[in-house]
Amino acid sequence: MLLENQQFQFFLQLFHNIMPHVDLLYAQLQKKNIDSVHINQCTQQFQQNIQKIRDSLHSMVEQSIGSEESSGSRTTKRRRALSPQDHVQIAAEVCDTILGHAKERFSFTDHLVSATLLQGDRYAQYSTAFPEDALRSTLKAYPMLNGSKLKTELSLIYSKDEFKACCGAVDLFQLFMENNVAEVFSETVTLLKILITTPMTTAEAERCFSTLKRIKTFLRNTMTQDRLNALAMLSMEKRLVTEMTDFNQKVIEKFAGLKERRAKFMFK
Repeated sequence: MLLENQQFQFFLQLFHNIMPHVDLLYAQLQKKNIDSVHINQCTQQFQQNIQKIRDSLHSMVEQSIGSEESSGSRTTKRRRALSPQDHVQIAAEVCDTILGHAKERFSFTDHLVSATLLQGDRYAQYSTAFPEDALRSTLKAYPMLNGSKLKTELSLIYSKDEFKACCGAVDLFQLFMENNVAEVFSETVTLLKILITTPMTTAEAERCFSTLKRIKTFLRNTMTQDRLNALAMLSMEKRLVTEMTDFNQKVIEKFAGLKERRAKFMFK
């Protein structure tokens, strides 16, 4: 039985110890009042917690084997598929992989801080105390921006009530486009284009990341079935599909018009 399998119990316990730290890091990075110091603290704490789990693997293996022997399991009568050393080695590889991906993934986090410059709910605060640290992080991440011009534009945005109604980067970008002031706020528009098209781990842009993940999965898939490709395309472009009011009618008409059908759907 799977639940009585020693290997299954060990790795179940391993991921039971790991996943709470993953969930905690995810929740911490969803906060809108995020800053570079907060990001570094969260990622470092996450790496330290995973490292602690890695350092305690030997005791985990001993507890797993000890609990099995005390329960009188019959698995001792047959050769174990994995030795205690194998358990430690595989679990260590799991922890090392997580640590490696975490360091690589969060080696560049300045774009998360840049997003805070354009949060509408913080404009009132920024109008009295300009976010110099966030601006420096933004210029470090995107050196092509003109820092002095960007600061002037942002100061004007923070002081005007019409901009405070924008609830996000997309709304602010649309406001600039609709009122033909993109050239006036050229540096802000450039920053907005970067932020809008960059998949991020914040709550506001989670939809971008999930779509990106679906696209990557689609491109890595070697299956060439037309039906699966069509379903994947519908999933990635679901917003476009919902905006087409006659989409279902067009699908029905195309299906009915196909030749070599067993049943006839069109009558003259």
